[in-house]
Amino acid sequence: MRLSKSLLLSAASSVTLALTCPAFAQTDPAADASTEDEARMNTVIVNARKTDETLFETPVAVSVVSAEFLEDTGFNTVEDIVRFVPGFDLTPLNTTRATGSKIRGISTFSFSDGFESSVATVIDGVVLGREAQGFFDFFDVESIEIIKGPQGTLFGKNASAGVVNIRTKDPEFEFGGGFDVSYGSFDEVKARGTITGPIVEDKLAFRLSGTYNKRDGVLDNTLPGEDDLNDKDTYSLRGKLLFQPNDQFRATLIGDFVTEENRCCLPTYNVAGDPTPAILFALNPGVQQLQDALTAAGITAGPGNRDIAVFDENILQESEASGLAAKLEFDVNDNLTVTSITSWRDWEIDEFNEADGISLSSVNDRNGTESNSTQFSQEFRLNGSIGEKVEYVGGLYYFDQDLDAFGQVDIQLALPFPPFFNVRTDSDRNVKTESFAVFGEATFDVTDRFSLILGGRFTDETIEATYERIATPIIPALPTGPFFGPDYVGAQEVSEDNFSGRIIGRYFWTDEFMTYLSYSKGYKGPGIDVAVSASVANVAEPGGLPVLEPEIPTLIEAGFKSTLLDDSLLANVVLFHQDVENLQAITTNSVGVTLNEGFDKVNSIGVEADVIFTPKSIDGLTLTGGFTFNEVDIDEFAANPALEDRRFRDAPRFFYSLTGDYRREITKSGFEGFVRAEWAWQSAKNSNSDPTPSTQIDSYGLLNLRAGVNSPDDRYGITFAVENATDEDYQHFLFGSSYNALDGMTRSQFLGDPVTYSVTLRASF
Repeated sequence: MRLSKSLLLSAASSVTLALTCPAFAQTDPAADASTEDEARMNTVIVNARKTDETLFETPVAVSVVSAEFLEDTGFNTVEDIVRFVPGFDLTPLNTTRATGSKIRGISTFSFSDGFESSVATVIDGVVLGREAQGFFDFFDVESIEIIKGPQGTLFGKNASAGVVNIRTKDPEFEFGGGFDVSYGSFDEVKARGTITGPIVEDKLAFRLSGTYNKRDGVLDNTLPGEDDLNDKDTYSLRGKLLFQPNDQFRATLIGDFVTEENRCCLPTYNVAGDPTPAILFALNPGVQQLQDALTAAGITAGPGNRDIAVFDENILQESEASGLAAKLEFDVNDNLTVTSITSWRDWEIDEFNEADGISLSSVNDRNGTESNSTQFSQEFRLNGSIGEKVEYVGGLYYFDQDLDAFGQVDIQLALPFPPFFNVRTDSDRNVKTESFAVFGEATFDVTDRFSLILGGRFTDETIEATYERIATPIIPALPTGPFFGPDYVGAQEVSEDNFSGRIIGRYFWTDEFMTYLSYSKGYKGPGIDVAVSASVANVAEPGGLPVLEPEIPTLIEAGFKSTLLDDSLLANVVLFHQDVENLQAITTNSVGVTLNEGFDKVNSIGVEADVIFTPKSIDGLTLTGGFTFNEVDIDEFAANPALEDRRFRDAPRFFYSLTGDYRREITKSGFEGFVRAEWAWQSAKNSNSDPTPSTQIDSYGLLNLRAGVNSPDDRYGITFAVENATDEDYQHFLFGSSYNALDGMTRSQFLGDPVTYSVTLRASF
């Protein structure tokens, strides 16, 4: 739809409607009264429908995290930004392979390499086959779009809950760059830099960016001479070349490399259960009752426990990702653009940890996986218009991924009676995925104010998996028994095709008020269970592997975007109802084994609201608020009917955030000072699908404070920051650890970071 000039100006003043922080959408979040109108004139362009349009006219729920917001806050991970985006969340765990982001409470939470995430991560137009590839530090980012609800029509089969669309900055034909350096608590050093400029004037330009992030562990290791744990050591590089020989053709070549080597990520003990009789019969040396082992290490279990006792050699998370992409864009004429995106990516991870959480007791000392994933993708896309009434996007998509993994789980505990234990379980698995899709969406401007949008996608995919699980005794002379089930060799091939799509009605009541109503049907392909815990009982055919049915989301969404009070108040409200059939997730059995299950039907119902208020009576002040109510319930679950009508795991009902940002000139020469406060709160939740009081996580709020000074031309500045200023002890996740399988009482916790301080210097040229 080609907006009138007045509507474009309205869109410019409404760019923060779906956002949680003023910096998310403003070109200059530091704008005071003298530049406020200018800031409002800058529209935010999003690509949520694979075509560039203003945020105001986009008839989907999308929040945009801008480069300015990342610069102002220093945030550089998904875990940082989720606190300020309604309906978006993340639960960090002991492996990035299982850590999954959630949109509106929906996610795939699985340790199996045969399942994809429900939230697609896209970087510069390339869909990542494994979501964990997107959990590295952000750097040199133009914007991050969180697109909510099933987006399979345009973004593919692993976008059944939504999309995290990351767009990095392109090369420029004017020489420039910048850097920032931070130092903070736990001896954290962060450095980021970029340089860009022409190689051949007006024809060829480059951009080179890099980051370095090193931090000591945030958990105190009580073992003498051992390093503190849950540290960070990562760096990354990205290079871009832009070739633009004329106004019609544009070619961008992208190469990136990221590596990390962290002693991460372990939980601490929240509750230490009573002594268990089984350990009295242990035949292997070094076994202790949990309470005795914790006492020997000087650890007291509790909600705020940040102590841990693990030898350095018993924990590691080492990963490396690299990729090449070529994006070609050709403007055939004013009404048609052809785009090709070709990509190759490789991701490797080697991780292992002290599964029982303490090295002074040989109960379950190792749980580790080595995995390598290689993917190739190709997208051809047409963006165009037919006359003045129809705009369209459509194309072809091909995806091929080959993943190899080897896992090892050691349960040292040896008993003289069943189930014996004393078992090492090795599992080899390979998963190959090939997918082809045809997609398209058209916008019909029925009138000057009403548009009808129709889209669809046909997907055809084949998944092949092979699997071998072998159990052997750790101490050959002692009794042994399998923990995850008998040895098994299996192979499985699954082929599926699907047609999904959506219909949207959009109406501009005035130049300042837009509403839309949409119905979407999404799709995520079947999953083959190749986890070490794969249940042979769920194998449907001899020699096969357990298969979970495709995930089918259905969404009804209504929303409005508007400016009020003479453009000083911007508001966005979205109501949604989403059913997900066959949600691929996990449950935990009575002995603590994690099993992959398909929840027959999960409902997600809620409302999201965002406002931004710039009071005309106080120059330089911007107030922003975001609110979410989300009821996520298990509607049908044939495998365990007792869970029906209960809340889905790890999904708080309420969330809100408040941000205040005040800026003003502090010298006659134009130096600007600012103070900023960020508050985010969420209600209580239960981290278990079968809720118990011991896995209940209380509500909590987090406060960040920042203050600083910027130069008159904004070329350099300094920021002082305090994260978690009240030093709140809060849990991301509570669960039963290895000892819980013995005593039924023990609980472990993944804790959020304590209060941290930092200072950041930045400069640009």
